[in-house]
Amino acid sequence: KLEIQTPTAANNQISVTLALNEPATAYCRVTRSDSGETSADMPINRILSADWSATFSGADVTIQISKLENVDPGLTNRDDADIPIVESQLYDVYCFALDAAEDSNSLPRPNYMTQDYVGTAVGSSSSPAGGTTTSIHVLDSTPPTMILVAAEAVGAETLQVTLQLNEPGTVWCQAAEQAGAGVTPYCRQDEIQDSNAAADCYFEDFVKGSAAHGTVFRADVHEAFRDVDVEVN
Repeated sequence: KLEIQTPTAANNQISVTLALNEPATAYCRVTRSDSGETSADMPINRILSADWSATFSGADVTIQISKLENVDPGLTNRDDADIPIVESQLYDVYCFALDAAEDSNSLPRPNYMTQDYVGTAVGSSSSPAGGTTTSIHVLDSTPPTMILVAAEAVGAETLQVTLQLNEPGTVWCQAAEQAGAGVTPYCRQDEIQDSNAAADCYFEDFVKGSAAHGTVFRADVHEAFRDVDVEVN
């Protein structure tokens, strides 16, 4: 058995649940799916060096992975060793196991899973064909942070708003009449509210606009801290 929940239950941790066919120790290592690393970059020694493991003796065991390597940052000078699991990101997980076999002289002679097995996709979690699981989505439980880069008129009837997010997402913009404006069929700044979703000028409905009225002004943000422009007209 090799089971990984996706999306994960926590926004900073990947849980790997395993069962083996005999008492043994399982090891896992994670890498971000967008890192460019593949199973060819995951030799067994590299998985072992991450130091995430659990010993199986009969009941399911779980490895809780909270960063790329299980190291004490005070004991290493490697900048890449103490990198936490980041919410909303995709990760690939590579797992491997070895038993505690001994030879006739009671010296360790462990049996290892092969490198080919480690690099093969798990397939069925209840009867895994290999040790590789790709694209595990880490739960996103917090809203994005928006950064206003610029806002200016780019035409007589068009405003351009330049924004960034701290994670991939979607941004919407909308223009409101100024507070104190006279009678108008549009929402004024002082009328926008978030207490009654069924009432006029409800914040989310207002900002997202209406496709029927041609007032949807949005942009998809595919990369954190990358400028996107939304034109409101």
